[in-house]
Amino acid sequence: MKVVREGIKVKIRYEAKLEDGTVCLTTDNEGPMELVVGEGKFLIAIEQVLPGMKEGETKTIVLDPLDTFGPHLDDLLLEVSRELFPDDVTLEIGARVKIDTPSERTYVGTVININEKTLTLDLNHPLAGKTLVCAITIVSIE
Repeated sequence: MKVVREGIKVKIRYEAKLEDGTVCLTTDNEGPMELVVGEGKFLIAIEQVLPGMKEGETKTIVLDPLDTFGPHLDDLLLEVSRELFPDDVTLEIGARVKIDTPSERTYVGTVININEKTLTLDLNHPLAGKTLVCAITIVSIE
């Protein structure tokens, strides 16, 4: 039976849940993900548990925020004028909106507060600061 080792191409399925059981990431819709173990193109913490696994085997691991999307940083909360957004943009709590800066950089943030003249955007990744429980299954090993 084939065993995963570094440098080998594998197909995996994964499902990541928040600590409350809410599914936040999964390969269910796209099908298995293909990666070369050890290349570092996927979450390192997941790549590190793959060696030694066999086809069909599943492992469940707990991922600290530092191993995934990082801590939630208060420095990435930004208050902006509502006038920056065209009328056709939905501005409501929880909406993900895009803002372009004068330096031609684009940021995507989640609306977390709205008042008459401004809104507060959280530019952190939506999963920043969250611990994830991830089940990884080896679908195939090349």
